[in-house]
Amino acid sequence: MSTDASRAELIARRNAAMAEISRGWEGHDDLDPTGPSGHEYGISQSTRLTSDYRQQHRKDAMDITPRQVMDCLIDARVKDWVLMGLHGYVGYLPMPRATQDVDVMVSARESEKAVEAIQARWPTLEITRFPVVIRFGDPADLDAHGKAKQVIDLMLPNSQFQKTILSKHVKIDDQTGDRYPTVEAAIVSKYSAVISRHRKMGKKQIDAGDLYHLIQANQPTTRTDVLHSLAEEIWTGGGDDILDFVQRALNNESFDV
Repeated sequence: MSTDASRAELIARRNAAMAEISRGWEGHDDLDPTGPSGHEYGISQSTRLTSDYRQQHRKDAMDITPRQVMDCLIDARVKDWVLMGLHGYVGYLPMPRATQDVDVMVSARESEKAVEAIQARWPTLEITRFPVVIRFGDPADLDAHGKAKQVIDLMLPNSQFQKTILSKHVKIDDQTGDRYPTVEAAIVSKYSAVISRHRKMGKKQIDAGDLYHLIQANQPTTRTDVLHSLAEEIWTGGGDDILDFVQRALNNESFDV
């Protein structure tokens, strides 16, 4: 195992080597979009990327989109829900990306109503129940271990901050009835994933990148008082901690996790 001194020396040599290799690329990242893409564009791009992948490599898989899931819940008159996961915050990212499942958080009292609606719409999906999420897997799309990949996750709010998001931090489209988290709810939810002690490190690294972009792209309009109060509901001290995350992202520094 390397000592702190040897590790520091290795990093110094690495940085010197990369300074030579990277010459000419200075400022290249500055050309990337920096503002939020918007929900309509973000979801359409994310959906297109996922659909293209399935059509090319998973021809028998169900191509279930966020639009279809939202319409399913709206038609079933499920009222207390919000689109979460990547699709819930992709409109706040400057550069949309793809994901293979649709995450929706629904209140405990309407969870079974939502399950019945999804079952009726997609009867072949396999259901697996956990204390905090009800997962729907596609038996036509198996992972390397032969298990059905989840295509819909119904998240059950088990933490106070999640209950507060459902009650106070949902943006509703007057024309479509679509329900999205506010930018503050999106940032705090992603912060919760980054500091989780149960989430796998590979996923947390992606979470950290998304959190960085969420903070940077929405900095002018994000309410720090809302971030503080919501994060404080995750753990006592979370309010100050998330504001430290905000400053680190704005200063282009790494998160302390």
